[in-house]
Amino acid sequence: MQHDELWIGTMFEGRARWVAVRTTDTVEEARRRHELSPVAAAALGRSMTGTLILASSLKGDESVTLRLLGDGPLQGVVSVGNALGEVRGYVREPWVDLPLKPNGKLDVAAAVGAGELALSRSLQNGEVYTGTVPLVSGEIAEDLVHYLLTSEQIPSAMLLGVLVEKDYHVAGAGGFLMQPLPGAQEEDIQALEDILGQIKVGISELVAESHSMDELLGSLLGSLSYQVLERRSVRFSCTCSKLRLGDSLVSLGAEELESLISEGKAEVICHFCNEHYLFSKVDLEALKDRVES
Repeated sequence: MQHDELWIGTMFEGRARWVAVRTTDTVEEARRRHELSPVAAAALGRSMTGTLILASSLKGDESVTLRLLGDGPLQGVVSVGNALGEVRGYVREPWVDLPLKPNGKLDVAAAVGAGELALSRSLQNGEVYTGTVPLVSGEIAEDLVHYLLTSEQIPSAMLLGVLVEKDYHVAGAGGFLMQPLPGAQEEDIQALEDILGQIKVGISELVAESHSMDELLGSLLGSLSYQVLERRSVRFSCTCSKLRLGDSLVSLGAEELESLISEGKAEVICHFCNEHYLFSKVDLEALKDRVES
């Protein structure tokens, strides 16, 4: 069974960088956890995949947080990924249903809407860098390319896709990034553009049809030679726990906790993974004691 992976490499004798990632199982887990509609699954899957691609240039547990703050019916898409290949995310309205586009594709742009893209990088030294740009299409890949060029002066080409079947399960999800590096020549950039122009189907279809990452790269790059520098596993992973969510309840203060105690219990749901945590009356009394002490 093929597992989700992210590969990093170069081509043109080191004058261009590429990142390819398969996220089918990861996006399917997000869809299942959040009970997403097809268009919501496509939007969140693209966002999570793009986040993993951007986080691939970081170190250790450094992370990227991507927020798509559009005025569409999803009311916002958030994803967080790190250099270890771990990613999580959510949409504010998971059951959005929209008509398909005339070409039969899911209308992710309409679901996201107009607004802005905010991208934060959290580094090991504790510093957080955030950049914000207007959304140019809502299709997410184009928006991330616009961000990289506008905020970081990095010309890039990116593909993101999620294939959702009629039974709602994710049959293919993945992404591909290409960037010229210092020393790249004009013909290198033209070759990169030609590569994308020769791809006749979406990357989600290529992922669904490929039995390995090598096969996927062959479909993307054709006969061009490339070098693989690193391979990483990818998975859906959340950092929530009952202890952490208990801390959030403590922040509510003694009066609010007393109100919850009177109800006999409280249930807290993690936005990122939809995990439910039940706090009994005894748990809540212990949290109130923490506040008062």
